[in-house]
Amino acid sequence: MRIVHAAVAGCLVLATGGCGTGEVTYAAVRPPGKTGDASGVRALLGRMDALPDTFFSHARAPWRPPFRPRARACRLLFDAAAGRLPREGLSGTAAATYQGAHAGELAGVGVAVYDGDEAAGHLAALRDALAHCATADAGTPYDRLAATRTPPAGIGGADAAARALAGRVGGYPYRMHLVVARSGHTLIALVHAGLTPPDPARTAELTRLLVREVGTLDA
Repeated sequence: MRIVHAAVAGCLVLATGGCGTGEVTYAAVRPPGKTGDASGVRALLGRMDALPDTFFSHARAPWRPPFRPRARACRLLFDAAAGRLPREGLSGTAAATYQGAHAGELAGVGVAVYDGDEAAGHLAALRDALAHCATADAGTPYDRLAATRTPPAGIGGADAAARALAGRVGGYPYRMHLVVARSGHTLIALVHAGLTPPDPARTAELTRLLVREVGTLDA
């Protein structure tokens, strides 16, 4: 049974990007000579030494969603956690995945820095997507995650929101926490997921860490 469970976990980790071997990726969208924000956000994800002790600090390739949700609201959130955040006013973006210690556990992070007040508007749009992402599915019972009634504890307020999803990926039980947050001009999207239900305390800890770290980009 342990061998079967390990094999399933390995397949799901590979499917969601938790075992990627690529480096942190980013897109510099400023004109030439204005790439400071892009390089800063890339460096930030590459030096996350203060991650909770259940996570490996080595940054892996960006999270790859295990399926493409039919619902637009869920697609927006999955894309954001994979590093494909809203582009209007974007000055730099980066994405990475950190592998956890539990079966199939990972934390996928997308971070984007914006000019002006664009981050606040984009956060509002992602919060709205959270509210409307009731079911993320690929049109089959094998890939279907439904929002739970209780959001992850410890995350909330004007600049952060979260939603928990539970169901199946590839036919196997899977749980996911989706988080969106803002710190100044920087927007954060986080997915904390795995075969083992993700610990809400760890999700909140990851969110606080990311908010604190990206705050240095505005310093």
